[in-house]
Amino acid sequence: MDTCQTAEICAKVKRRHSSLDNHEVLKTIDSFQGQFNFDGLLYDAALETNPDLLDDIPIDNIIGNTSQTLRSCKNPSEFFTILEKFSIPFPDVCLESHPQNLESWLKKNTLSTGGFGVSFLEKQHTFTQGIYFQRKLDGLNFSLTFIANGDEIQPIGFNALWCKELDNLTPYAYAGAINSVNLTEQQKDTALHFAHTLTQAYNLIGINSIDFILSNDSVSVIELNPRISATFELYETKQGDLINDHITVCTTKRFTPRQRETLLRAHAIVYAPRTVIVPMEFSWPLWTADRPHAKEVISQNHPICSIFAGGKNEAQVKGMIRARETIIINKLMQTNSS
Repeated sequence: MDTCQTAEICAKVKRRHSSLDNHEVLKTIDSFQGQFNFDGLLYDAALETNPDLLDDIPIDNIIGNTSQTLRSCKNPSEFFTILEKFSIPFPDVCLESHPQNLESWLKKNTLSTGGFGVSFLEKQHTFTQGIYFQRKLDGLNFSLTFIANGDEIQPIGFNALWCKELDNLTPYAYAGAINSVNLTEQQKDTALHFAHTLTQAYNLIGINSIDFILSNDSVSVIELNPRISATFELYETKQGDLINDHITVCTTKRFTPRQRETLLRAHAIVYAPRTVIVPMEFSWPLWTADRPHAKEVISQNHPICSIFAGGKNEAQVKGMIRARETIIINKLMQTNSS
């Protein structure tokens, strides 16, 4: 709802599996082109798993990584081969055979985002497109959000990542992040080195992020997100400075000098504990975003909205996030029960 309010024009298209319906997207863009002149196409995770659609959209100026980069990053065989080539650590993977000890492995689907394609490996599974298996490591999950020009990187910030078990099939749904993480300078330098290496290997451009795990004091790469990630919101300003930086580096290869002070911020995804209907009159607090439309039906364990908080220390911020999540859920439950 908030996106529609700020956009010049907005249209909702159907989803197809983990991406968008190709036909509806192309039809909608064609109708928009009859009304507006596009300076370029800026995309997010909705196209990350569908690079063919990115090729089919008739807009020449793509503000972000190419479709070929998306394909390569999301191809497990290619991605882990690149990591091995540059001696970048990662948890063990099985790409063509099942691991022997199922309990210590996870099944992952590269065609899903937000942790919805990650589940426990409890029995033998048939190999299908985008599926691979990765050894489960216990440790600290964190990410590095950075901006790249194809050769060099400019770090934006390190983030501690949160996950939430929604059900047996979704034990690691993305739940949010805070832009503060307990890492040594050496561990941060290691993550920055890996980001720099992968930027040159993939010719990454614009805002990207890499997910890591710190296990036994060793930094390992989990995933590369070759597009604007959710964590960029922890650093974005009301003036849209980061989006402007993203557009600038994608079009000119030049970085914008960063002199802004990073404030302690966190965001979280509020998931529906049961199916709810958004009431006609619902007062959304200013600390919410990605708000659903009135009368929208939100199924159990599906996202309701995003919430944000900032403060002086982590305990305060995490407390605010928990309190605000409770407020949203209670208000929706009350209106639905009445």
